Amino acid sequence: MDNVLKDLQACPLDRVWVPGHYGAPLTTEKTGITLERTTPMSLVQLSLFPGQEKKALAALKKQGVKAFPEAGHANLETKLRIYSLGAGRYLLESAATDLHGGLASAIPAEIGSVTDLSSARTVLTVSGFDVTTVLAKGIAIDFHAQSFPVGKVAQTNVHHMPIMLIRLETNQFRLFAFSTYAESTLHWLESACRDHGFERI
Repeated sequence: MDNVLKDLQACPLDRVWVPGHYGAPLTTEKTGITLERTTPMSLVQLSLFPGQEKKALAALKKQGVKAFPEAGHANLETKLRIYSLGAGRYLLESAATDLHGGLASAIPAEIGSVTDLSSARTVLTVSGFDVTTVLAKGIAIDFHAQSFPVGKVAQTNVHHMPIMLIRLETNQFRLFAFSTYAESTLHWLESACRDHGFERI
């Protein structure tokens, strides 16, 4: 079991991640970007057949799921976060290690499927006063608060690499990258941050 937990907690960036300040020096309290590896214990994709949302919610009640977010948005208010990926498709994030098992036993095959993505995604949290300027260097999204508010979810790409992006706070975003592209995604992000100065924590 201990080896399984170590595998779940491992991050593809472990060998290249060195905490510290990089790039331009900070000039004021409002400058600089913070990069943080965020490795959830469980990431699970739930794919439902058409018209099965009500049955799925009834089945997932014991898992703490009360409602699914509308398309392109996230439910960030509970320990079990739910991100809408499209019609009937959701990504669920939890600090619990048994999320996949719990969901798989609760969702019968006639309702939909449950896929464990815990080791298939690398998660980075990016924050700072200039964070939208940094992200806009490679992501073709209007980051104005009215167009992309807190809780908004987008599946997009950066330099031909697929990512999922969520706005957690006004100046904080979370990026979900395919683990095979983790180092390349980090390289792009740090290159975009370098003129502003950034801190790996």
